[in-house]
Amino acid sequence: MSIVRRSDHDCYDHYELKDYNKLFKCDGCKMKGFGPRYHCAPCGRELHKECRHPKSTIHHDYFGGSIFTFRREPYTKLVSHNRRQFSKCCDACGKDVCGFSYRCEENDKDLHPCCANLEEKLLIDNTIFNLQSDVSSKCIRCKKKKITDGARDVRGWSYVSACGKYHFHVYCMAELVHDACMRYGEVGPGTGELARSSRGRGSRAQKMLQMIKSVVKIILAALLGDPTMLISNVIVDLVSRSF
Repeated sequence: MSIVRRSDHDCYDHYELKDYNKLFKCDGCKMKGFGPRYHCAPCGRELHKECRHPKSTIHHDYFGGSIFTFRREPYTKLVSHNRRQFSKCCDACGKDVCGFSYRCEENDKDLHPCCANLEEKLLIDNTIFNLQSDVSSKCIRCKKKKITDGARDVRGWSYVSACGKYHFHVYCMAELVHDACMRYGEVGPGTGELARSSRGRGSRAQKMLQMIKSVVKIILAALLGDPTMLISNVIVDLVSRSF
């Protein structure tokens, strides 16, 4: 007996907004999420709120007059051994576009739905962070100017402080989630305190660490669709030893 599968949008009437304190993989954009999500009881699929209610077109301040159109299917290309692989990267986080996305054909730009929520400017502790694609400083986490996924160089976006002291690849922030899951399994509010304590550090070091945590929380909250920043706090505590 053959099984007929329905696509996401065929069963939208069954999606209900739920709020679980655990990570999930969005069946729309294929990226990780946390907290509020739309859950379909019959098929078990889950969607970010941005993926359940996408806009037909969006703008982003970083790209000025560019118009991004919502797409359900990712672009792929044929490679060796008659295999297909994803052919577009998100211009914000640098990750492959594997599902839902927003695309500007005119400027050849792509954004994951959650990445489109990243602000052009952040103001944290009286320090302005600007969203940039070309940077001259090294990322605090990876200690490099450029990012790589092992197979290619990925441009992506970075948040850089106006003073030039702090630089964060958005790509590296997305990797924090993956690394935390690989190290500690399911990451949630119940996870114990595993991060190294900042006690004993000088006031300057503590201030820098607090600045780093504040920026990371905001970036992860946007990437994960986590408005409460609950998972952001947990992951930052778990991986703060990396800084």
